[in-house]
Amino acid sequence: MKRVLVTVIILCACLTILTTVYNYSQDNIKPIFLDILYPFQKLASSTHKSIVNFKKAVLAVKKMGCRENTLEKKIESLSIEINLLRSLHTENKKLRKLLSIKNKYDYQIVFAEIIAEDITGLYDSIIIDKGRKSNLEKNMPVMTALGIVGITQDVGAYSTRVITILNPNCKAGVSVGKGSVRGVIQGRGDYCIIKYISVEENIKTGDEVCTSGEGIYPEGIKIGKVFKIDKKPHDIFQIIYVLPYANIQTLDKVAIIKDK
Repeated sequence: MKRVLVTVIILCACLTILTTVYNYSQDNIKPIFLDILYPFQKLASSTHKSIVNFKKAVLAVKKMGCRENTLEKKIESLSIEINLLRSLHTENKKLRKLLSIKNKYDYQIVFAEIIAEDITGLYDSIIIDKGRKSNLEKNMPVMTALGIVGITQDVGAYSTRVITILNPNCKAGVSVGKGSVRGVIQGRGDYCIIKYISVEENIKTGDEVCTSGEGIYPEGIKIGKVFKIDKKPHDIFQIIYVLPYANIQTLDKVAIIKDK
Protein backbone atom coordinates (compact mmCIF):
# COMPACT_ATOMS: atom_id res chain seq x y z
CA MET A 1 0.00 0.00 0.00
CA LYS A 2 2.93 2.34 0.81
CA ARG A 3 4.48 1.62 -2.58
CA VAL A 4 1.25 2.51 -4.35
CA LEU A 5 0.99 5.79 -2.41
CA VAL A 6 4.60 6.72 -3.25
CA THR A 7 3.95 5.97 -6.93
CA VAL A 8 0.89 8.22 -6.94
CA ILE A 9 2.81 11.07 -5.29
CA ILE A 10 5.65 10.77 -7.85
CA LEU A 11 3.18 10.84 -10.76
CA CYS A 12 1.43 13.89 -9.33
CA ALA A 13 4.79 15.65 -8.99
CA CYS A 14 5.68 14.82 -12.59
CA LEU A 15 2.38 16.23 -13.81
CA THR A 16 2.97 19.42 -11.83
CA ILE A 17 6.42 19.82 -13.40
CA LEU A 18 5.05 19.25 -16.87
CA THR A 19 2.38 21.85 -16.29
CA THR A 20 4.88 24.39 -15.03
CA VAL A 21 7.79 23.79 -17.40
CA TYR A 22 6.00 23.06 -20.65
CA ASN A 23 2.92 25.18 -19.98
CA TYR A 24 0.56 22.25 -20.41
CA SER A 25 -2.96 23.49 -20.06
CA GLN A 26 -5.29 21.91 -17.48
CA ASP A 27 -7.41 20.62 -20.33
CA ASN A 28 -4.46 18.60 -21.63
CA ILE A 29 -3.32 17.47 -18.22
CA LYS A 30 -6.74 16.22 -16.98
CA PRO A 31 -7.04 13.34 -19.49
CA ILE A 32 -3.49 12.24 -18.75
CA PHE A 33 -4.17 12.47 -15.02
CA LEU A 34 -7.34 10.39 -15.44
CA ASP A 35 -5.46 7.75 -17.45
CA ILE A 36 -2.75 7.56 -14.83
CA LEU A 37 -5.22 7.32 -11.93
CA TYR A 38 -7.53 4.80 -13.64
CA PRO A 39 -5.72 1.58 -12.63
CA PHE A 40 -5.39 2.83 -9.05
CA GLN A 41 -9.02 3.88 -8.90
CA LYS A 42 -10.06 0.56 -10.43
CA LEU A 43 -7.97 -1.31 -7.89
CA ALA A 44 -9.34 0.78 -5.03
CA SER A 45 -12.91 0.29 -6.25
CA SER A 46 -12.44 -3.48 -6.63
CA THR A 47 -10.81 -3.68 -3.22
CA HIS A 48 -13.65 -1.72 -1.64
CA LYS A 49 -16.26 -3.91 -3.29
CA SER A 50 -14.38 -7.03 -2.21
CA ILE A 51 -14.27 -5.80 1.36
CA VAL A 52 -17.97 -4.92 1.31
CA ASN A 53 -18.84 -8.31 -0.20
CA PHE A 54 -16.61 -10.05 2.32
CA LYS A 55 -18.37 -8.26 5.17
CA LYS A 56 -21.74 -9.22 3.72
CA ALA A 57 -20.58 -12.82 3.39
CA VAL A 58 -19.37 -12.85 7.01
CA LEU A 59 -22.70 -11.42 8.17
CA ALA A 60 -24.57 -13.97 6.05
CA VAL A 61 -22.51 -16.80 7.55
CA LYS A 62 -23.18 -15.48 11.04
CA LYS A 63 -26.90 -15.27 10.30
CA MET A 64 -26.83 -18.78 8.86
CA GLY A 65 -24.99 -19.95 11.97
CA CYS A 66 -27.62 -18.35 14.19
CA ARG A 67 -30.41 -19.88 12.11
CA GLU A 68 -28.65 -23.25 12.21
CA ASN A 69 -28.31 -23.04 16.00
CA THR A 70 -31.98 -22.07 16.25
CA LEU A 71 -32.98 -24.96 13.97
CA GLU A 72 -30.79 -27.38 15.94
CA LYS A 73 -32.44 -26.28 19.17
CA LYS A 74 -35.89 -26.67 17.60
CA ILE A 75 -34.97 -30.12 16.26
CA GLU A 76 -33.59 -31.13 19.66
CA SER A 77 -36.75 -29.86 21.35
CA LEU A 78 -38.95 -31.74 18.87
CA SER A 79 -36.88 -34.91 19.35
CA ILE A 80 -37.36 -34.67 23.11
CA GLU A 81 -41.11 -34.19 22.65
CA ILE A 82 -41.32 -37.15 20.25
CA ASN A 83 -39.36 -39.39 22.62
CA LEU A 84 -41.56 -38.27 25.51
CA LEU A 85 -44.72 -39.04 23.51
CA ARG A 86 -43.33 -42.45 22.57
CA SER A 87 -42.46 -43.12 26.20
CA LEU A 88 -45.95 -42.09 27.30
CA HIS A 89 -47.48 -44.27 24.59
CA THR A 90 -45.41 -47.26 25.74
CA GLU A 91 -46.28 -46.51 29.36
CA ASN A 92 -50.01 -46.36 28.53
CA LYS A 93 -49.80 -49.68 26.70
CA LYS A 94 -48.18 -51.31 29.73
CA LEU A 95 -50.77 -49.85 32.09
CA ARG A 96 -53.62 -51.00 29.84
CA LYS A 97 -52.18 -54.51 29.82
CA LEU A 98 -51.97 -54.52 33.62
CA LEU A 99 -55.50 -53.18 33.91
CA SER A 100 -56.66 -56.02 31.67
CA ILE A 101 -55.77 -58.40 34.52
CA LYS A 102 -58.55 -56.88 36.63
CA ASN A 103 -61.05 -57.22 33.82
CA LYS A 104 -59.96 -60.74 32.95
CA TYR A 105 -59.65 -62.32 36.39
CA ASP A 106 -61.74 -60.05 38.59
CA TYR A 107 -59.23 -60.03 41.44
CA GLN A 108 -58.41 -57.38 44.00
CA ILE A 109 -55.12 -56.08 42.65
CA VAL A 110 -52.38 -53.65 43.67
CA PHE A 111 -50.09 -52.27 40.97
CA ALA A 112 -46.41 -51.71 41.73
CA GLU A 113 -43.18 -50.63 40.06
CA ILE A 114 -39.95 -52.59 40.20
CA ILE A 115 -37.35 -50.40 41.89
CA ALA A 116 -34.46 -52.89 42.18
CA GLU A 117 -33.33 -56.25 40.86
CA ASP A 118 -31.42 -59.10 42.40
CA ILE A 119 -27.77 -57.99 42.78
CA THR A 120 -26.56 -61.49 41.87
CA GLY A 121 -27.84 -61.00 38.32
CA LEU A 122 -29.83 -64.23 38.43
CA TYR A 123 -33.18 -62.41 38.32
CA ASP A 124 -34.63 -64.73 40.95
CA SER A 125 -35.84 -61.82 43.09
CA ILE A 126 -36.96 -58.22 42.59
CA ILE A 127 -37.92 -55.29 44.83
CA ILE A 128 -41.24 -53.48 44.29
CA ASP A 129 -42.37 -50.09 45.63
CA LYS A 130 -45.38 -51.34 47.62
CA GLY A 131 -45.50 -52.88 51.11
CA ARG A 132 -47.57 -53.12 54.27
CA LYS A 133 -48.87 -49.58 53.75
CA SER A 134 -50.59 -50.94 50.63
CA ASN A 135 -51.88 -53.95 52.60
CA LEU A 136 -49.43 -56.39 51.07
CA GLU A 137 -48.57 -59.60 52.90
CA LYS A 138 -46.19 -62.51 52.46
CA ASN A 139 -47.01 -65.16 49.81
CA MET A 140 -49.18 -63.00 47.57
CA PRO A 141 -49.03 -63.87 43.83
CA VAL A 142 -47.29 -61.37 41.57
CA MET A 143 -47.96 -61.28 37.83
CA THR A 144 -48.08 -59.28 34.62
CA ALA A 145 -50.48 -59.43 31.69
CA LEU A 146 -48.20 -62.11 30.20
CA GLY A 147 -48.27 -64.40 33.22
CA ILE A 148 -46.93 -65.27 36.66
CA VAL A 149 -43.87 -63.39 37.95
CA GLY A 150 -43.52 -64.83 41.48
CA ILE A 151 -44.69 -64.34 45.08
CA THR A 152 -44.14 -61.70 47.74
CA GLN A 153 -41.57 -62.79 50.31
CA ASP A 154 -40.15 -60.07 52.60
CA VAL A 155 -42.71 -57.30 53.12
CA GLY A 156 -41.58 -53.90 54.42
CA ALA A 157 -43.64 -50.81 55.11
CA TYR A 158 -43.08 -49.28 51.67
CA SER A 159 -41.33 -51.98 49.63
CA THR A 160 -41.40 -55.73 49.18
CA ARG A 161 -38.98 -58.40 47.99
CA VAL A 162 -40.54 -60.73 45.45
CA ILE A 163 -39.03 -64.13 44.65
CA THR A 164 -39.61 -64.82 40.97
CA ILE A 165 -40.78 -67.94 39.23
CA LEU A 166 -37.09 -68.56 38.38
CA ASN A 167 -36.20 -68.91 42.06
CA PRO A 168 -35.85 -72.55 43.30
CA ASN A 169 -37.88 -71.58 46.39
CA CYS A 170 -40.82 -70.50 44.24
CA LYS A 171 -43.15 -73.45 43.56
CA ALA A 172 -46.68 -73.68 42.22
CA GLY A 173 -49.24 -76.28 41.20
CA VAL A 174 -49.70 -76.29 37.41
CA SER A 175 -51.65 -77.92 34.63
CA VAL A 176 -49.94 -78.75 31.33
CA GLY A 177 -51.35 -79.03 27.83
CA LYS A 178 -54.85 -79.71 26.60
CA GLY A 179 -55.24 -82.63 28.96
CA SER A 180 -54.55 -80.36 31.96
CA VAL A 181 -52.03 -82.81 33.42
CA ARG A 182 -51.16 -81.74 36.97
CA GLY A 183 -47.64 -81.21 38.30
CA VAL A 184 -45.47 -78.86 40.36
CA ILE A 185 -43.35 -76.15 38.77
CA GLN A 186 -40.10 -74.89 40.31
CA GLY A 187 -37.50 -72.29 39.31
CA ARG A 188 -34.09 -73.25 37.97
CA GLY A 189 -32.36 -69.91 37.39
CA ASP A 190 -32.98 -69.25 33.67
CA TYR A 191 -36.00 -71.51 33.26
CA CYS A 192 -38.42 -73.66 35.25
CA ILE A 193 -39.01 -77.40 35.54
CA ILE A 194 -42.20 -79.34 36.21
CA LYS A 195 -41.95 -82.39 38.42
CA TYR A 196 -44.23 -85.25 39.46
CA ILE A 197 -45.79 -85.91 36.06
CA SER A 198 -45.80 -89.57 35.07
CA VAL A 199 -43.72 -90.71 32.09
CA GLU A 200 -46.92 -92.20 30.70
CA GLU A 201 -48.43 -88.74 30.21
CA ASN A 202 -48.12 -87.43 26.65
CA ILE A 203 -46.62 -83.99 27.15
CA LYS A 204 -45.36 -82.21 24.02
CA THR A 205 -42.94 -79.38 23.29
CA GLY A 206 -44.95 -76.17 22.90
CA ASP A 207 -47.66 -77.20 25.39
CA GLU A 208 -48.87 -74.29 27.49
CA VAL A 209 -48.45 -74.27 31.26
CA CYS A 210 -51.00 -72.57 33.55
CA THR A 211 -51.61 -72.45 37.28
CA SER A 212 -53.88 -75.26 38.50
CA GLY A 213 -55.46 -73.29 41.37
CA GLU A 214 -53.79 -75.42 44.03
CA GLY A 215 -51.89 -73.34 46.57
CA ILE A 216 -51.67 -69.55 46.58
CA TYR A 217 -52.08 -68.97 42.83
CA PRO A 218 -55.53 -68.59 41.27
CA GLU A 219 -56.43 -71.11 38.59
CA GLY A 220 -55.81 -70.51 34.90
CA ILE A 221 -53.02 -67.92 34.99
CA LYS A 222 -50.49 -68.52 32.24
CA ILE A 223 -46.89 -69.30 33.16
CA GLY A 224 -45.07 -70.32 29.99
CA LYS A 225 -44.47 -73.00 27.37
CA VAL A 226 -42.72 -76.37 27.39
CA PHE A 227 -39.44 -76.23 25.44
CA LYS A 228 -37.85 -79.55 26.44
CA ILE A 229 -38.89 -82.92 27.91
CA ASP A 230 -36.61 -85.37 29.69
CA LYS A 231 -38.34 -88.74 29.73
CA LYS A 232 -36.58 -92.01 30.53
CA PRO A 233 -38.37 -95.39 30.27
CA HIS A 234 -37.30 -96.67 33.69
CA ASP A 235 -38.17 -93.45 35.57
CA ILE A 236 -41.51 -92.89 37.28
CA PHE A 237 -41.70 -89.16 36.48
CA GLN A 238 -40.61 -87.12 33.50
CA ILE A 239 -38.87 -83.74 33.82
CA ILE A 240 -40.51 -80.95 31.80
CA TYR A 241 -38.63 -77.75 31.05
CA VAL A 242 -40.60 -74.50 30.82
CA LEU A 243 -39.68 -71.01 29.62
CA PRO A 244 -41.85 -68.41 31.40
CA TYR A 245 -43.77 -65.85 29.35
CA ALA A 246 -42.85 -62.99 31.70
CA ASN A 247 -39.31 -61.80 30.99
CA ILE A 248 -38.02 -60.79 34.44
CA GLN A 249 -35.11 -58.84 32.93
CA THR A 250 -37.35 -56.37 31.09
CA LEU A 251 -40.16 -55.91 33.61
CA ASP A 252 -40.82 -52.52 35.19
CA LYS A 253 -44.39 -52.89 36.47
CA VAL A 254 -46.27 -55.76 38.09
CA ALA A 255 -49.64 -56.55 39.65
CA ILE A 256 -50.05 -58.17 43.09
CA ILE A 257 -53.13 -60.32 43.63
CA LYS A 258 -54.53 -59.69 47.10
CA ASP A 259 -57.28 -62.32 46.96
CA LYS A 260 -58.19 -65.28 44.79
